[in-house]
Amino acid sequence: MGVLRRWGRTILGTLVVLSGVGAAVITVVARRSGDWDLTRLGAVASLVFAVLIVIFVVPPLARSARAEAALLDLAFQVTGGGVVFVCIYTVVAFAAWNTGNNLLFLVFSVLSSTLFVALTAGRASLRDLVVTARFPDHIFAGDPAPVIVTVNNTKRVLPSLSVVVEARERPGASPEAGRRLFSRRPRERKRVLAYFMYVPHRARVEQRVEQTFPARGRVHVAGFELSTRFPFGFFRLRRRLRARGVEIVVYPKPEGVGDELHLLPMDAGQMEAERRGAGHDLHSLREYQPRDDVRHIHWKASARHRRLIVREFTAEDERRVHVVLDTFVEDGGEARGRFERAVTQAASLVAHFVDERAEVRLTDGAGGESSYGTGREHLYECLRRLALVEPREAEPDSLARREFWQRAEPPTAEAGYVILVTTAPRGTIPADLWRKSHVIHL
Repeated sequence: MGVLRRWGRTILGTLVVLSGVGAAVITVVARRSGDWDLTRLGAVASLVFAVLIVIFVVPPLARSARAEAALLDLAFQVTGGGVVFVCIYTVVAFAAWNTGNNLLFLVFSVLSSTLFVALTAGRASLRDLVVTARFPDHIFAGDPAPVIVTVNNTKRVLPSLSVVVEARERPGASPEAGRRLFSRRPRERKRVLAYFMYVPHRARVEQRVEQTFPARGRVHVAGFELSTRFPFGFFRLRRRLRARGVEIVVYPKPEGVGDELHLLPMDAGQMEAERRGAGHDLHSLREYQPRDDVRHIHWKASARHRRLIVREFTAEDERRVHVVLDTFVEDGGEARGRFERAVTQAASLVAHFVDERAEVRLTDGAGGESSYGTGREHLYECLRRLALVEPREAEPDSLARREFWQRAEPPTAEAGYVILVTTAPRGTIPADLWRKSHVIHL
């Protein structure tokens, strides 16, 4: 619908312009032939089409021209006040040249001096500035991340005033885009980091700001851009600075899991085994033996039986959870949104079981697989892999998906409890995998 509407507007605008040109041609021909009635009718029609062109054709063209100018990303931009200043400057210049009035020439000289000062002062304010930015090691999508921005003014005499620091970001391209023959390079985006009102000469100013990254993934910081509207705000001057190709990985934000998932650690091995070991719960009482630890003596039972009695504890099985993320999706408009919800669910499961002090393993359909691990470092490693994972189109009965089902199925009971997060339709998962794992459909 959007394409049809856009083409309809283009065709309508073309017809209005051609009709206006045709009415003007008819007016000229009728005037030369002496048909004054047709001349008046053509003039009225030309005026009507001119009004229609001003109302319906000129605004879209102006917006398109403005968008194209923004894509050019020039180092010089005229603000709203600058447009008024340029118009006044042009009118005064034309009036002074046309009339030869000395007062108008004096005003024109003042305006020229103002223009020179605006351009010179702005460029001097942006010169000899060094920018650094320190991002945190772990950034979660949607959460404010503290960023420390530092501007070092290396000029010997002049300070820098009203400086805006922006980061030029380039989102990471997906692996599928790199395989295409004609793939577009991701367009750079600008992120405003900080604003410095005054930076003294030979001084360094630091500012702590919070930045929010809306989506997970890889972000390349291609460089920085300094801009200023100093001193009059007529123009916005820009200066680009290169960076060393900083890469930022934004993790998916873990969310709270449902109440039913709080029972899964019991199935994953938290239930006590009916055997002796080095656990914490009491298993049985027996007579003391020479090799037993004195700290395990049950003194009340020993006094009651008049012989030494020691406590035996139950052994606890290893708590192992295997989180499997199905990265295969079907072709559809909602596939990307459901896949993102699946990634968030997998991150939430990994964070939940790491907090439960269980050994966690993460597997995705793209072939990535981690070993069992615990602790925050293992959590960040899994979140980094989830931040970079991409969906792959495949049918439920495809060969790649069947191989993935086979890899996801636990070979033995000691392999860990499997939690499968998938966007596959219900009924397409193999029965063996369904019985041996907990499946979450999205």
